[in-house]
Amino acid sequence: MTTRLRVSDLALARVAAHRARAVPGVVMLVGDVAQTLLGLAADWLPREPVPAELRTRGVVATVHGTRAEVRVTVAVRFGAECASLAARVRAEVAEEITATTGLVPRVRVTIAEIALPD
Repeated sequence: MTTRLRVSDLALARVAAHRARAVPGVVMLVGDVAQTLLGLAADWLPREPVPAELRTRGVVATVHGTRAEVRVTVAVRFGAECASLAARVRAEVAEEITATTGLVPRVRVTIAEIALPD
């Protein structure tokens, strides 16, 4: 008997966001314009607060059968070597997705901000 598992886009995004936030040098996830607008609209709707570790702002994820398309947008610490940090985020998010969901991920990382020291 074959067991079938369906992973939702939201579940995939939560796995990716959780792992991306944990990479040293990542300050925060940064939502794109569409996510920002949806977030503003969602503020007007009654809902349960979502714990920080489950928020997906800065991650867009889509499941296509056994494949996963994931876009992660981050802010990094000033002084971080951006190319290697982006590669590390990509690798760690992909590894976590594979280990957690069994999907074959394609992860793209955008560094949208560099956080300057106070």
